[in-house]
Amino acid sequence: MRIQVLGVCRFSLLVQGGFQRMPEDLEARRRVLYDPARLASRMLWFEHVFLPSIRAQTDPDFTLAVVTGSDFPEPWRTRLQELTSGIPQIELVFVPPHVHRDACRPVLRTRADPAADVVAQFRLDDDDAIAVDYVRRIRRDFRTFARPLYEAQGLVSIDYCRGFVLAVGDGKASLHFMSAPLWTPALTVYMPPGHEKSVLDYPHHLLFRHMPGLSLNDRMMFVRGFHDCNDSSFPARNLSDAISPDEAGDWTARRFGIDFDRFAAALAAAAAPVSG
Repeated sequence: MRIQVLGVCRFSLLVQGGFQRMPEDLEARRRVLYDPARLASRMLWFEHVFLPSIRAQTDPDFTLAVVTGSDFPEPWRTRLQELTSGIPQIELVFVPPHVHRDACRPVLRTRADPAADVVAQFRLDDDDAIAVDYVRRIRRDFRTFARPLYEAQGLVSIDYCRGFVLAVGDGKASLHFMSAPLWTPALTVYMPPGHEKSVLDYPHHLLFRHMPGLSLNDRMMFVRGFHDCNDSSFPARNLSDAISPDEAGDWTARRFGIDFDRFAAALAAAAAPVSG
């Protein structure tokens, strides 16, 4: 059985809908999304958290579409191209403003391999990370656990529900253990290659309404960013105590390919006042 692994990341994608905390007016939304300070923050997370976990995948056979607006501004457009140019699994896709799901659905549908038996779709935000064995696991665990459900229902999901929150405040980073059901990072939907919908058509927190699913909690499988630019709410009281910096560095390097000290240094540099 051939399982194609196909992911999507929306990088400050200018669309109608798709956000919880953005102005509804498209021009107002453009000003917020493309604000230089905001883009500098998103690019820092993308470079130091998101991309290391993509490069470190032990199974390199996957495709990841990074989707942004056709009018995505310079110098950030060039910077995005530079950061992704050496990663063959990543394809940058520029799309004009449209309704959120209508803009993203064709990106995934046109990249689904009709010769595959199953397409495993996943979604990540630009401040997320996945464990280095995520791609390998979603192939193995489908064959081991999920295939009977898929063959009976035509759709199935696997939710890796243990991971970390990487929190940033006052220019400092801290790592916290987290168990959470149906969060978007490390959540996979398996579908036929000709399926009319994409992973983004299914509200992640309501996935159980649309298909059977498995929840696996044996390993730490995701990092989710928590900071001032979050679109979705997440009360800080839900965080565990912070892990010590040495332990945080060990976890992020071993499971995600992330250099915690380098990320922390980049945050500190970004927060430092400009002299002169």
